[in-house]
Amino acid sequence: METCSLGVNIDQPCNSDCKVYLAKKTADELADVHCFADKKFKLFLEERVTFGVGMSAFHQSNPTIIEDFFSKSNENKELITYFLYINEPNIVKSIIEEFTPATLAALFKSDFNSFKSINASAPRERKNKSIFKVKSYRYWTYVNFQKICDTIGYFIRVSKEPELASQFLIILPPNIVSNLREYTGFTPEEEIILYRALGDAIYELPIQTPKIYEHMLVLFADDMEIFMILSTMEELIKRQGQILDLTEKLLIYTEKNRIDLSIQFIYSELNGLDIGTASEILNQLLEKQMLTSSQKDMLLGFLKNGSLDMLKRLRDDLL
Repeated sequence: METCSLGVNIDQPCNSDCKVYLAKKTADELADVHCFADKKFKLFLEERVTFGVGMSAFHQSNPTIIEDFFSKSNENKELITYFLYINEPNIVKSIIEEFTPATLAALFKSDFNSFKSINASAPRERKNKSIFKVKSYRYWTYVNFQKICDTIGYFIRVSKEPELASQFLIILPPNIVSNLREYTGFTPEEEIILYRALGDAIYELPIQTPKIYEHMLVLFADDMEIFMILSTMEELIKRQGQILDLTEKLLIYTEKNRIDLSIQFIYSELNGLDIGTASEILNQLLEKQMLTSSQKDMLLGFLKNGSLDMLKRLRDDLL
């Protein structure tokens, strides 16, 4: 029976240190390595080896082998995406970050089509607005931001599929979105194509990333419909910018201090804001798990009716 360079039979699981072994090889040395990962994938599809053998090949093989196998047929693509879905995102991240933008684009297109198909048949109350909220596809949120930007560039410049590119704007951090040209090398025309692909969601982008608002006004100065709607959003964008900046300040503080001090600091920062704005900031802290639901409700109550003295009297209860 055939054995690989580490002496493992083709019908046996790969060694747990195989990936480390391969990582130490130069490109020339890799050419002489006998790796059966792709053959194990094929045998697994034919139900001739166990799940453990197929999974071990996925975990231990060089990402270029997985990428090459993925590109050869729809059946192969389905197998690799299956392995991606069932593994932890940190494991998947280390594999797909080695893929080319073309492969990442093909992978995301496959995921997005599956997402739309599943969403179309799901009951209304279970429909997901974003692909990245679905557990099977959450690994995308772990991928290096530059790799995501490279994939966006591929969709815009090569495959001409801006709708797919625009999906990633949801998961990129605001500082990346507001400097997208730096990470993609886009021209103003390419940026316009990308933003227009959002459809009506184009107006949600500056709310998500207030720092991009002025730039968008310049980009769409010649598009009267988009420009006019954007121009009416100035106060909303300013308010959102205030919310995001203050939320970030509070997150930094609460990560470094005791909960009793954090509660008092949050109160002092939010005191004087309108209740609607304060509530939105508290909701974001709750979502980031920096507050509990009861602590959020308590703070809202104090902001409406109480005082800092009331908070100080709760110090012992919070410790």
